[in-house]
Amino acid sequence: MLIAQSGGPTAVINQSLYGAVSAAVANPAIHHVYGSLNGVEGLLHERMVLLDGELGTLEKAAGQPGALLGGSRYELIEGDMERIIRKMDERDIRIFCYIGGNGSSRTVQALHHYAQSIRKDMVFVHIPKTIDNDLFGTDHTPGYGSAAKFLIQSIQWIGADMDSLGTYDQVELIEVMGGNSGWLAAASAFGKERLDQFPQLIYLPEKTRTLDQFLQEIESHYQKFKKLMVIVPDHFQVGGIRSASSANKKRKGYNGGISHTLSSEIVDKLGYKTRLTNPGSLYRSAFGLASQTDLQEAKLLGERAVEAALGGSSGVMMSLKRLQDDPYCCAVEAVLLNDIAGKERTLPSSYWDDQAQMATPAFQNYLRPLIDFDIMKPLTISRKSF
Repeated sequence: MLIAQSGGPTAVINQSLYGAVSAAVANPAIHHVYGSLNGVEGLLHERMVLLDGELGTLEKAAGQPGALLGGSRYELIEGDMERIIRKMDERDIRIFCYIGGNGSSRTVQALHHYAQSIRKDMVFVHIPKTIDNDLFGTDHTPGYGSAAKFLIQSIQWIGADMDSLGTYDQVELIEVMGGNSGWLAAASAFGKERLDQFPQLIYLPEKTRTLDQFLQEIESHYQKFKKLMVIVPDHFQVGGIRSASSANKKRKGYNGGISHTLSSEIVDKLGYKTRLTNPGSLYRSAFGLASQTDLQEAKLLGERAVEAALGGSSGVMMSLKRLQDDPYCCAVEAVLLNDIAGKERTLPSSYWDDQAQMATPAFQNYLRPLIDFDIMKPLTISRKSF
């Protein structure tokens, strides 16, 4: 069996790696498990490691963020599939499990169809991960719950800090990852019950603004609340404004660092004191706030991927199918990638109240079990309590 990790890491990506390798090593039908370093690039360039005797190391790595085998955003080019199949043949590899997001789902689907077309007895399975939560075919993706939990608690902490600074007004911009879908940005409003609660203004990447519209909304909300927290997605499109830090990025819609540009516009055009927070990779790596649900499900999907592969399933993604919210319960299924690979799932309109800038009850019910809400301790005391 061969396994690899792809794309940006998550807080729980190594749980899926450990789950898959431990299940493979325990099965006598699998004689060796290879790890490809930096996605399929490792296989193409002969950078592979034997993982059979590394369960202790993998178990330790499951307790930390970052992709142990190394991520990759490599897109297959002409001739790659033939080379991959040939190199798998040379080592008698018949199972390839690929942990990743939309890019790796496309790779798995392409390799599956190519192997079928040349009648190779090989199976290819996609193990999903992404903090963006934008994959079709699954209720949610490992990595999202931990990123959402980190964001929600960070909002509480920053809000307490803002509230304590009572001698002057301020605007706080918080830049949020999440790709082209608003799943993560919308999570910032989890538990919010009134328009005046932090964050008061939440932008989702699905919606564009002109610079004038953005400044008008900042102005109107600032006049209402004086202390204004604004969520800015790193794929936010504002009237053609591109951040300097995203100039060399080719990812669709990416506009990382846009909060810096918008902060300058607020200061220059409106004259308001502005702070900004850009946690960046902390959304993917804040393991100290990893969701227990997330950790358990990431490992489970790795284990079930090996079971599915040994059962002959190929060209599939391991999917979480929610059975109920309370008590929370999900089943694991292998779903065909044919109609879902590479497609981005946007936040449903039923999950977001744009007028109130709040998550709807349906979204709160969806999100609650993914972020260990029962063990979170929301901040409830402020200066206004006295």
